[in-house]
Amino acid sequence: MRTWRNIAFLIFTLVPAWCFSQSTNSWGIWHLRHLSGEVGLEGQYRQLESSFNEVNEDQRSTYLLGGIKLNTSSYLWDKDVLLIDLNGEYSPESRDESYINIPDRSEVRTLKKVDLRATLCNNRPLTLQGFFNFDQNYYNRELLTNVRSNNMQWGSILSLNNKFLPISITYRNQSWDQEETETGRTFNMDQENIQARVSKSFGKSDRHELIYSRNDYLYSYADLHQTKHLINRVALNDNLYFDVQRRYNLNSRITWYDQEGTTSFRRFEIMEGLTFRLPNNLRLMTNFNLYNLKDQVQTWDQKGIKTSLQHKLFKSLTSKLFFEYTRVKSESAILHEETDYRTGVDIRYSKKIPLGRLNLSYHYFRHHHVTEGATGFLQVLNEEQVLSDGEIALLNKPYADIATVVVKDMTGGIIFQLNFDYILVERSNYIEIQRVPGGQIPNIGTVYVDYTYKQPGNYSYAANNNQFSASILLFQKLVELYYRYSVQDYPKVEQGDLLTLNYYNQHVYGVRLDVGFARGGVESDAYSSNIIPYKMWRYYLDMNWNYKSKLLLTLSGSIRDYQMIAEEVDQLYANVSGKVAYRIRPRMLVSLESGYLNQTGTNVDLDLLTARAEFHSIFNKLHLRIGMEMYRRMYLNSEFAFNGAYVRVTRKF
Repeated sequence: MRTWRNIAFLIFTLVPAWCFSQSTNSWGIWHLRHLSGEVGLEGQYRQLESSFNEVNEDQRSTYLLGGIKLNTSSYLWDKDVLLIDLNGEYSPESRDESYINIPDRSEVRTLKKVDLRATLCNNRPLTLQGFFNFDQNYYNRELLTNVRSNNMQWGSILSLNNKFLPISITYRNQSWDQEETETGRTFNMDQENIQARVSKSFGKSDRHELIYSRNDYLYSYADLHQTKHLINRVALNDNLYFDVQRRYNLNSRITWYDQEGTTSFRRFEIMEGLTFRLPNNLRLMTNFNLYNLKDQVQTWDQKGIKTSLQHKLFKSLTSKLFFEYTRVKSESAILHEETDYRTGVDIRYSKKIPLGRLNLSYHYFRHHHVTEGATGFLQVLNEEQVLSDGEIALLNKPYADIATVVVKDMTGGIIFQLNFDYILVERSNYIEIQRVPGGQIPNIGTVYVDYTYKQPGNYSYAANNNQFSASILLFQKLVELYYRYSVQDYPKVEQGDLLTLNYYNQHVYGVRLDVGFARGGVESDAYSSNIIPYKMWRYYLDMNWNYKSKLLLTLSGSIRDYQMIAEEVDQLYANVSGKVAYRIRPRMLVSLESGYLNQTGTNVDLDLLTARAEFHSIFNKLHLRIGMEMYRRMYLNSEFAFNGAYVRVTRKF
């Protein structure tokens, strides 16, 4: 213990003194522009009781941590000759115990960090920048899954700075290792990337950009999947105005994509957009896209046109007519073609009325679809889905083979794991996909899905979709009453005996109150469907109150209660979090924060309770924090109960 006291004395006295003495000094060609940082000591007591897969543990520990952060900026000769920025952090672990891998349920704890950036010939026609970053830390996903991560990357950027033809070339090498400390799952990635970018403008009304990138990476996921890809990509982006007033505009994007490795394919894509601002408040927009993909299984060719004419009458009425055409041709084991037409109208009206404002909107489109092809199995590649807690997401195609579903991130490199990152639930002839809390997929995260589905042969249908909404805001937006109605039916179906179509009507009623420092509301959603009917009640509240900068109160919560009409298991998503902070003196604060999360449903049962109380005081540049924290989690077949206390002293300079 005497050794630790001596180390603490040296850190809190000698290190700041040395830093202040050096902050303005120069030695010959080396000049120190800036130096800052902090040193700290922390003592902790921790108790963890856990039950995981019928294995029970009770672990306790008292230990001491220390750390230092430094941020420096310097240059050699002149700041435009060689500029050096060096930042670092070091917080050694006092012992090697598995449950220390739960360092903090609400913050990232950095163990080691180096951030070095050197710029040669800054603000010159030719600039070279090199960088090296290494970061080792503990963090958690949504307070559920604890992760230890090592990330190292290095590279350089060469820039040719001029008005005629600016060019930049970037090289980046990255190595990333990650381990989930409770499950033992590991993730490893090695990546090498080269990117060249050239931009050019011939006048004030145009801009053109050419990008080439080469990406070579190897990704290993949980010892189950290994992905190796070499990707070459070329993209040409153009933006052109035809007149000085910028009323007529062309946006163009042409992309060529070649991928070799675990999944090999070539893709060519064109997206063209024209915008015309016409007299009498008219706006005409037309888009054309071409998408061609060829892989080991199939050739996919898609063409589409979208056009709309929009008119605005005063500030109250906005109307739009639109037309969309898409044709898809797929060649694999069987020939498959799809044609879609959509024609519709969109009307929005907003008018000030006594005591408030009235908002009305109506949206209608007629959808005509034709599929031609023999009965058989087809493959869907890169179907985009957004997964959000409390929202239902179904795969687009019915009759999907659940055993063929593969869920990936947007790059296609990370392949997520079933029952760890997501679950699949069969709903009639469709498949629902749900994220698993604490997995690799973030809430409101976009994923790409591959799967095989049974094509039921030739068929066609015509669909009508109507959507109406109305809202009234009263007493300067104090109260809002709203209603939404949606209905979709199919008045014409040909050869659709083996086809499942989504007939539905939906009524949503709600009321919202806004008193400035607090907003809350209640919403009822009745969704009648032949695929996944439900009734849902949603309650929500957000409050943020600050009393004379001495008392701060925040509270946020929401509940989504689903009654699944055709299923035995209902679904509930509830979360609430809050914080109270009281400032005793200008530099003395006490706070209490807590949160609760509950999910009930198919394979997502979860109870999570967290709380923390802390006292924070500042004496000159010395920060003192004393706190207690609590964590309770029950999730599927695991249960964790964590209690801790800490004292943290930090000296900033």
